[in-house]
Amino acid sequence: MKKSGKNNIDVSDQKRILVIGGGFAGIEVLRRLEKKFENDFTIDVSMVSKNNFLLFTPMLPEVASGMIETRHIVTPIRAFCKRARFYEATVSSIDFQKRQAVISSVTGNRNGSVNYHDHTLDYDYLVVSLGGETNFFGMDDVRKCSYTMKSLGDAIILRNHVIDMLEQASMEQDSESRQGLMTFVVVGGGFAGIETVGELNALVRDAVRDFYHDIDVKDIRMVLVDAGGKILPEVTDDLSKFATQKLKESGIDIILQNPVSSATQYDVKLKDGTVIVTHTLVWAGGVTPEKIVKELQCEHDKSGRIVVDRYLEVKGIAGVYALGDCASITDTHTGRPYPPTAQNAVEEAKVVANNLISAIRGGNKISFNYKSRGIMAQIGKRKGVGILFGIKTHGLLAWMIWRSYYLSSLPTLEKKLRVLTDWTIDMFFKPDITRLNIFTENQEIQAKALSDTENLASKHEAKSDTT
Repeated sequence: MKKSGKNNIDVSDQKRILVIGGGFAGIEVLRRLEKKFENDFTIDVSMVSKNNFLLFTPMLPEVASGMIETRHIVTPIRAFCKRARFYEATVSSIDFQKRQAVISSVTGNRNGSVNYHDHTLDYDYLVVSLGGETNFFGMDDVRKCSYTMKSLGDAIILRNHVIDMLEQASMEQDSESRQGLMTFVVVGGGFAGIETVGELNALVRDAVRDFYHDIDVKDIRMVLVDAGGKILPEVTDDLSKFATQKLKESGIDIILQNPVSSATQYDVKLKDGTVIVTHTLVWAGGVTPEKIVKELQCEHDKSGRIVVDRYLEVKGIAGVYALGDCASITDTHTGRPYPPTAQNAVEEAKVVANNLISAIRGGNKISFNYKSRGIMAQIGKRKGVGILFGIKTHGLLAWMIWRSYYLSSLPTLEKKLRVLTDWTIDMFFKPDITRLNIFTENQEIQAKALSDTENLASKHEAKSDTT
């Protein structure tokens, strides 16, 4: 008889719960299951996530602007795992019939070689809470030439790039070239795009005012592009108009109903033929489910998200639940799918955890019938818009509510104090324009050698052409 753990529980008697995805939804399910089954070793809980941390994504734009330190919006997933097993891996496949998931972990070394190791995990109950990935709508050129805001690495790379543009512009003598360096295009009029363009605008303008005296503020051009007819489609028309007005007042150009059609390293082309010369394209134009989600043998909506019933159980597959960005959940109040927000994900997790506990221990299942408490968005330095419990608010008050809500939502007291300290420091000091070098010494040497080789080849080419 195979035993498991210090309590010598027979493995065959255990109920195995596997949670896939370490975002807001997955972590909330994990926390509730651990609280319920803390001393019950007949229940085995495991979590799989491609990162070993929970990323507080609403604050990513503030990491990109340098207002918040990188580590202050991430919490190790193992900090939530009092008894649960954790696997830092990606999901390769899920077999609903065999009740198995194959996960793949990666090992590598400094010379760049990578090895993959597959592991098979059996489960009795499965929770799929995989987030989405950036949707480029099939435009490969846009994907190759744009920066995204989905991960911590995205925020760091974008920040480094923006500061690099400032450094180059401060040395550039040609006015047209300088204007191209100082033009920044953000695509997407939803929450992510609005908050990103607001933070970047504040960073660039503050940096030019305080440090880059060779750059004329008139050379700065911040552009927001969206295919829709208004920004922030989730809020009312008057709040959307207010946000539009405030963004324009802060120096941001807004282009609506004119989506991006193509892009290169040096420009962006819109549907009507307009070409914007820029070295910076930030894509926040929507998300799509990950490939593994789209390939699952279950019902999907037209965007590829998993269709679930009112108990958040995958239709036709007992014991499998889906929630968060990868699930299609109809809001009975509006008749439309719930938007992929952190607020909704946490509420969905409460329902899934309850229904899992009921399935194992007996009890009544509950349906998901949540009405949002409000919608908030930061639209720049000390300005925001939102609807809270049906009350519209904007300006400084909305910004303060936005900050208070997200500060209270951070998972630990330590992170709350660190972020609060960052915000306080930002009020009294100039922006930090340090550009972090993310390369090792060997990579820098290799890059320089490659650059020297290419320059030498170019000189020889030019000499040959002359002769």
